[in-house]
Amino acid sequence: MKPAINMGDMIVTGSVDGVLGAGFESGTIITYELGEHIVTHRVLAIDGDTLVTKGDAMEVPDPRPVSMSQVSGIYLFKVPYVGYLSSFMRTRLGWLLVVIIPGMVLVALLIKDIVKEALSID
Repeated sequence: MKPAINMGDMIVTGSVDGVLGAGFESGTIITYELGEHIVTHRVLAIDGDTLVTKGDAMEVPDPRPVSMSQVSGIYLFKVPYVGYLSSFMRTRLGWLLVVIIPGMVLVALLIKDIVKEALSID
């Protein structure tokens, strides 16, 4: 979807039927389910209950039309680079650096305060 959405960007989508989901029209960026994959492409045309989509960086439209029931959201905005953090957190090193170590530091600080409070009572 380059240049609208770059690698590493996290996108926020709204509900198709929600207040922010104003409906489909040509040019709308949608997110839909294609088997086990989640795809974000731009709507080129609407033909009844099906949508013709295409990625911005692609030369030709997608080979299969998308039914309205496959659409899970309408693009609202992007947050640059947050997708990289999300991917990193799925690794062992990422889980360790982002979750485990900060959690251990927090527990250590709590224990320090508890011990300090217990010693000051005497």
